[in-house]
Amino acid sequence: MQNRITQILNIKYPIVQAPMSWMTDAKLVAAVAEAGGVADVRGVRAAFALGAEGVWVGTAFLATTESRMADNVKELLVKMTANDLHIYRTNPAYYRSVPTALSARLVAMDAQGVSRDEIEKASKAGTGMCLGMLEGDLENGYISVGNGVSLIKEIRPVKALIDDLMQDFKA
Repeated sequence: MQNRITQILNIKYPIVQAPMSWMTDAKLVAAVAEAGGVADVRGVRAAFALGAEGVWVGTAFLATTESRMADNVKELLVKMTANDLHIYRTNPAYYRSVPTALSARLVAMDAQGVSRDEIEKASKAGTGMCLGMLEGDLENGYISVGNGVSLIKEIRPVKALIDDLMQDFKA
């Protein structure tokens, strides 16, 4: 699919794997992209039907063969749905995690009204995420994912994921 953004940036597919807030500001994101829960061709179709010129895909890339995620975590993602996730407040807003021992403790702290700062400290910040996601430590880490986890059905190569996402839009 070609549009003004893909032409300007000389890209084949308008898919970016990234957290939006670190890539641009809200004005540009609203103008050209849709994000949140895009993990299959239906999400891409919907985004483009609503006028987006690109999509931001995050969680779906975690369960690819090229991903640095621990193998046990990739297997968990295939089994998860968004309804299974632990949700808790922290800085800057909240996190969704595949259930782990640490995320259960963080949910309990949130329910007790513990401050965001204390929850962030207990989560071990980036270290807790690395332990969970990269090392597969389900006791001491957490696994941050989005609602797109519901649409992950298999571990596959990035090329297969992109081919699936863009199946309706090939030139």
